[in-house]
Amino acid sequence: MKKYIQALAVVMLLALTSTSVLAQRVGVNILVPDTSALLHLESDSLGFLPPTLTTTQRDSIFSPAEGLIIYNTTDSAVQYYNGVCWLSSYQANCNDCYFTMTSSSNGDTIDRVQTDSTTFQFTFTQTNGNPQNIALAVVGTLPQGVTVSFNPNPRLSSGVITVTVKATQFVPAGTYPIILQALCGATTINFIYALTLTPCYIVDVTNSQNNFDLATALYATYPNAPTNQPVCVVATVFPGVDITSVSSNLPAFTTGGIPAGSSFALVNNGNILGRGGNGGIALDPVQGLSERGAAGGHAVFLTVDATVQNNFNIYGGGGGGNAMAFSLSFQLPLGLPALGILIGAGGGGGAEKGTGGNIPNLLGLSFYDPGTNASAGQFAVAGQGGLLIVPININQSVVSISINPNAKGGDGGEYGYPGNTGVFQVTLSISVVVSIPFIGPVTLPVLTNFNVPIPVPIAPAPNAGNAIKRNGNAVNIPDNNYNTSFLKGPVGN
Repeated sequence: MKKYIQALAVVMLLALTSTSVLAQRVGVNILVPDTSALLHLESDSLGFLPPTLTTTQRDSIFSPAEGLIIYNTTDSAVQYYNGVCWLSSYQANCNDCYFTMTSSSNGDTIDRVQTDSTTFQFTFTQTNGNPQNIALAVVGTLPQGVTVSFNPNPRLSSGVITVTVKATQFVPAGTYPIILQALCGATTINFIYALTLTPCYIVDVTNSQNNFDLATALYATYPNAPTNQPVCVVATVFPGVDITSVSSNLPAFTTGGIPAGSSFALVNNGNILGRGGNGGIALDPVQGLSERGAAGGHAVFLTVDATVQNNFNIYGGGGGGNAMAFSLSFQLPLGLPALGILIGAGGGGGAEKGTGGNIPNLLGLSFYDPGTNASAGQFAVAGQGGLLIVPININQSVVSISINPNAKGGDGGEYGYPGNTGVFQVTLSISVVVSIPFIGPVTLPVLTNFNVPIPVPIAPAPNAGNAIKRNGNAVNIPDNNYNTSFLKGPVGN
């Protein structure tokens, strides 16, 4: 730099007439140059103009002197030669990373029906320094529900980075500035991208109810909403609201008949509770009864893709317990007619509100203990299977029958759990009274502690209802069988 100033001073001394020389200090338009300056220029209307060269012209200078100064018209920067490379005035050394950045887009709109994302590209050109990584980052906090990803990141030296911006249905409509920052060494470049989100239909569930149907609520709230093209819908279940069902055959919450291809988001702050399965009653073909309990009901039943933000409880109904009660027939000795009897215990109801297995009007010879009902609400407790353990004695003419049951109906399942099968163990003893001459009546055993077989294979325990039944639709909660504070039951098809 000093060599350049000395050379420049000689040229200016020859060209300018208004100069002063004091102790080998040169002043231009000033009588007393600053004591620290070899050359002191003074003007209130003119500037100092170094030679102007393009980059090509600059690089053609043969053996540039250290400190040589030019103005580079290609880069629009004052540059100097440090003995190794040309540096702009803001650079510290030859390996400083400097780059240019161009974007394929300054902003875009996401409708969250046809698509929930948009992409664009940054093109980078490193203009100085050895090849270095150029990285992208988001500056500040993104709106909740908006994500930004980069591929690749970082990018070595020059090249393209693809940016993907994604927004869920939860983000309110509007235009959001997203600040993106590119970094390479000590160099940063900021870029503002404008993201616009179009509105979704908002359905608020503020009151407790049975068998909520989203499509019905949507068109009741927005009569002019399209019925033959996809829509974006956000349903919010408010705190304190219980959505339940009157039957385990019906889900508590369904998206129903909203148009195919629609985009749906559920914000749950209340309780969405699948109905528990009823407990089994008994196996009696004559009365049309089945020993198997009913499966639990689904909490959420999807007909379109969905995004779920679950802040409280989504519980699949517990499965009902099997009944361990069977219609049995025994052939009595001495030519007596067969004895028909129903014996056993009903299954317990699954959480929530599953009814215990019971036969209110028993027909014929029956010995039966019903299952109990499950309670209701988020803290519902499953019902218990009935229990029959009291000995039963029957006398038919000269025949005495002793039945010793150990029948336990299956307990109902808690939220998200299947019902239970129960236990059936019954022993049968039969004796007859005969009259022996010269002796008198004598009781003779015919059958002793005979284990009565179950007339059919025990049916498998009824399943719990799904927390979320996908039906082939996408949902942002991975398929699994959950038992957490806020999610109980399977998520899946």
